[in-house]
Amino acid sequence: MPTAPDNHDAHDYAERIRARLPRRLQELTERCGLSKNGLARASGLSREYIAKLERGAANLTLSVKAQLSHGMGMSLTPKNRCERNEWSYSPAPIHLSQKPSQP
Repeated sequence: MPTAPDNHDAHDYAERIRARLPRRLQELTERCGLSKNGLARASGLSREYIAKLERGAANLTLSVKAQLSHGMGMSLTPKNRCERNEWSYSPAPIHLSQKPSQP
């Protein structure tokens, strides 16, 4: 797979996102009132893997991001479909004490 040179804008953008993801995951988990164990159960990911993501020691793939957002009762949608390809978490209409429904 081709990669952008280290001095390319896309590389810089990816590095900024990578640096922000661990803290953003912690913030969203706290906002949803979930512990690592609760998020692990709801998302189907191991507690250890979630801890690695929070430390920045593991890469967050799109499929893992989808599992995490589902576990938090959120949907994964583009922020601005026509202008940019930025992804954000959008709250789904479910009560946080309920287990997310299966798609």
